[in-house]
Amino acid sequence: MRFTRRLPLLRRLSSLSALSLVGAALLMAGCSTDTPTDTGSGSSAELPATAFSITPGAMSAAKTSLHQVVRTLGTLSNRQLLGSGKAGALGGGGGGDDNGVINSPLDLTYVGGPVVTTARNWNIYVNCPTTAADCWGNGQLGPGTFLRDLNRSSFIGVVNQYLGSSAYGQFPTSDLSLNATFTDTALTLNDIYSIVYSASLFTGASGYNNIFHVFLTQGQDMCISPTVCYSPDNFNTWVFCAFHGSVDVGTTHLLYSVEPYQGVAGCEFPTQVPHGLIDATTSTLSHEFFETISDPDLDAWFNVLTQDEMADLCAGFANNERIGHHYYSIQLEYSNAVHACTDGA
Repeated sequence: MRFTRRLPLLRRLSSLSALSLVGAALLMAGCSTDTPTDTGSGSSAELPATAFSITPGAMSAAKTSLHQVVRTLGTLSNRQLLGSGKAGALGGGGGGDDNGVINSPLDLTYVGGPVVTTARNWNIYVNCPTTAADCWGNGQLGPGTFLRDLNRSSFIGVVNQYLGSSAYGQFPTSDLSLNATFTDTALTLNDIYSIVYSASLFTGASGYNNIFHVFLTQGQDMCISPTVCYSPDNFNTWVFCAFHGSVDVGTTHLLYSVEPYQGVAGCEFPTQVPHGLIDATTSTLSHEFFETISDPDLDAWFNVLTQDEMADLCAGFANNERIGHHYYSIQLEYSNAVHACTDGA
């Protein structure tokens, strides 16, 4: 079982996002300014979700899955501790213009793996008794609203340089719901694979043109291993806030992210959620989304010095701005073009 690009999981986590809070040098670039339910027409409303179930066959297949890679977003204490002072040590965020700039040590390098130039987002809302906006948003805005807004915004253009094409309008969103009982108190990777593979079978969607985002409700823990968990109720094992990855279940290649409940002190920046829970949810969701399309199998775009992906480098900086039809406060993203964190404006 392979969890990381080149480093063992625990080592990778201990050095997680060594530049994720690279200081004020990166903050300077922020600007304020088949049951598909989103046809790409520009609608950004939170839409009804289609229910599906985990199949016994999917549970069995998940146990034999291969080529598993996982990249985590650490808790706030990990990001702050490990990112402190690194920008200065590496010479800051670079500088100059498009005419012969020497690359910053923070820049990403392409190492040959696939990227995702167009895909449907499949939001999977697990055990939410009401609506996605109630469970992970502010009662009006939810994860689906945000992804639809992002798909028609200038912000998504930050990733164009890594994809080699325009991302605008290329990532529509559909919504699924799942009510399920799990044998483990804390969900495991096999549980996640069972969920994602069942959704794949239900929708007929897989491969690099589909991304499954699994949302877990408040109080639900999730463990990659017994000591590497999202576990606000157990600080001894609480290491991450979310993660993205890919896995082969049989011959089916699946891209996914997992977003546990973000409205907790270890994942939510208290001063950076002016709109409430929706900001914590969407900042993390955008983090995992951008990294999934620029580095789906952890072998495409990343910083070769630190192993950081494009969102890791800016995980500490939130920016309050209008994205599509609504305002959100979300983290910035790293751009090789400006050698800094930016919102793409």
